[in-house]
Amino acid sequence: MEALGYQFLIERYELNVLPSYKKCFLTTHSIRRKEIMQEGEHEFFPVKYYRVGDSWHDHLLFALKYEGVNLAVMKAMFSKIKQSDLVEFVKSKRTSVYLRKIWFFYEFLMGRELPISPVKTGNYALVLDPDDHFVLDNTHSVKARRQRLICNLPGTVDFCPMVRLTARIKDAQQTDYQAKFAEMIAQYPSELIYRASQFLYLKETKSSYAIEQLAPDQKRTVNFMGILQQAGRNELTKELLIQLQNCIVDERYADSGYRNYQVYVGQSITPGYELVHYIAPKPEDVAPFMDAFLTVAYVLIHSESNPVITAAVLSFFFVFLHPFGDGNGRLHRYLLHHILAQRRFGPEGIIFPVSAVMYKNAKQYDEMLESFSAKLIQKIQYKLNDAGEMTVENPTADYYRYIDFTLIVEEFYQIVETTLRSELIPELDYLLAWDRVRAKMRNIVDMPEQKALQFITFVQQNNGTFPKRRRELFVELSDDEVTKLADIVNSEIFRNR
Repeated sequence: MEALGYQFLIERYELNVLPSYKKCFLTTHSIRRKEIMQEGEHEFFPVKYYRVGDSWHDHLLFALKYEGVNLAVMKAMFSKIKQSDLVEFVKSKRTSVYLRKIWFFYEFLMGRELPISPVKTGNYALVLDPDDHFVLDNTHSVKARRQRLICNLPGTVDFCPMVRLTARIKDAQQTDYQAKFAEMIAQYPSELIYRASQFLYLKETKSSYAIEQLAPDQKRTVNFMGILQQAGRNELTKELLIQLQNCIVDERYADSGYRNYQVYVGQSITPGYELVHYIAPKPEDVAPFMDAFLTVAYVLIHSESNPVITAAVLSFFFVFLHPFGDGNGRLHRYLLHHILAQRRFGPEGIIFPVSAVMYKNAKQYDEMLESFSAKLIQKIQYKLNDAGEMTVENPTADYYRYIDFTLIVEEFYQIVETTLRSELIPELDYLLAWDRVRAKMRNIVDMPEQKALQFITFVQQNNGTFPKRRRELFVELSDDEVTKLADIVNSEIFRNR
């Protein structure tokens, strides 16, 4: 098959970039069609409708028209072509929106101006089409006056998260989850919401640790619950992130700054053999990336850009950076709550228990991480010594700058939907059922709360009936009272679980 667009450029110039999710090809068929492959999307274009020349600018124009913006491919390609060829191409018709965009992208990505005089007249156009890409809102977008464009890229040249608005994402955006969350919570008494929030903070803490197969002690549990309760109340800064990291790890592994050594995620198969799953940026790249992360985070959090997408791209970029020696995964999941809280995604004081859903759907969560890591690992050259210390031998920074977060966003929307439907509301309903059970139980026997909790737990653990082996713990109750109390639990709480 003959490649088109970005794939043509990757092959022709042997560009050292991560594989694109979407690849375009010429076809002998008369109909334009798409196929979803295991490795991504393939789109086929009939020759008679989409004739393309054999030059880089023909294929770059094709890519911008039919594939959207791929900053990584453009940056790699710009370093391969002669600047004079690009200048000549832009000057041939610099009033064209697509040529102005190519001109803009060159200066944005390469950090230098082309010897082209500014465009004096014409309407301003958007750099990214908001119908196709996640973009910065109008208030925070800035004018690129030389090209008469409005830069609505959701990041900087050092870190710009890219999200293609697929049909799946557009469909999810039809639901106002923010309003849906508030509407659901409003149906419950405020006292019950308060009780639920305490339980959800605990559940979210345990789930976040369980994802990493960790069981926090009481001190660590209290610490993590505490930072979750403060989520969204302070601006993200280096100092705050260090403070949070210190709270959730063993004090012996508390960091005073970003890491200055190479880290990776691996699995020991046999002595001396490590299966490497993920490699974080080189130590010298961590601080610049974190500076860019905090800059972009501040703008996106204080903008009107989509809060769900904002939380997804920022939190996952953080875990891909792995800026600390320990605690990165838990901080990554904390950031989901922090960003959603700062964007007022839900009522104040109510946590949105996404970690619990991620824990229950571990395969989905792993696939989100692997949507980037599986492509990245193929590009990094590294060595491991006998102590398991890694040395990365090739430049890798550009692989992390313009990550395609599309699949991550698609799946995170599903997690948001599942959290509302299957995690948050059932917990609130359970508490309501608990209140009804306690009221009915008091009509039979007004027992102490701890004793009632024991009784209810035993019935739940025994599939809706009171276990005979526990009878000696309730000798004060008659057989008739035990039967009636068990029936109450079975009819309310047990069936609601």
